[in-house]
This record gives sequence, structure tokens and C-alpha cells, in this order.
Amino acid sequence: QPVSSAACRALVDELEWEIAQVDPRKTIQMGSFRINPDGSQSVVEVPYARSEAHLTELLERVCEKMKEYGEKVDPSTHRKSYVRVISHDGTKMDLSGVKIDGDVASSLKFA
Repeated sequence: QPVSSAACRALVDELEWEIAQVDPRKTIQMGSFRINPDGSQSVVEVPYARSEAHLTELLERVCEKMKEYGEKVDPSTHRKSYVRVISHDGTKMDLSGVKIDGDVASSLKFA
């Protein structure tokens, strides 16, 4: 598996976790705040968790989260994957077979 595919999987996992932390009832107003000729406004409320504003905010800081990942190689298939080495909730992680170093973090952040 190419590094870019493994990096993409780590990125998606990180984004999905962050999105899941948002209250699903939270909304954000989107659209134009201008008053239309008929006196109405073209503003709609959309769920905040997957809104463009929230996703943009997440993407701006997600690369920094990659320092919390290490590289794992499947011994039978030799496929590379990236796994968290620091859990989101502080639980102990099984890090057997995980390579953790600055080079891994840098390559993942760059990928």
C-alpha cells in the first residue's frame, strides 16, 4: 500500500473522530445575509459537524495531529499503515510492532 494511501486513511480516521465529537444538534447558519427584494433572507441552518466551516477548521489543524501516529507494517502482507500512538481518551494503546520516530511523523505529515 503506498504511503499516500495509508496517510489518507489516517487523515480520514482523524477527521471522522473529530466530527463525531460535535453535538449532532449543533447547527450553523449558511447562505447570504442580504435582504431579498421580497424582504426575506437566503439563510439556512445546516448541521455544524460536517459543514464547510467546521471541515475547513479541522483540515487546517489535522496535519499537526499526525505526530500522534506511528507506522505499522503487516508482517504477512508487508503493507504499511499508520496507527495512533496516543489515544484520544488516554487509554493504553497496544504499540507492538509500531515504529515511532520523527521521520515517520514528518513523512506522514508531508504525505
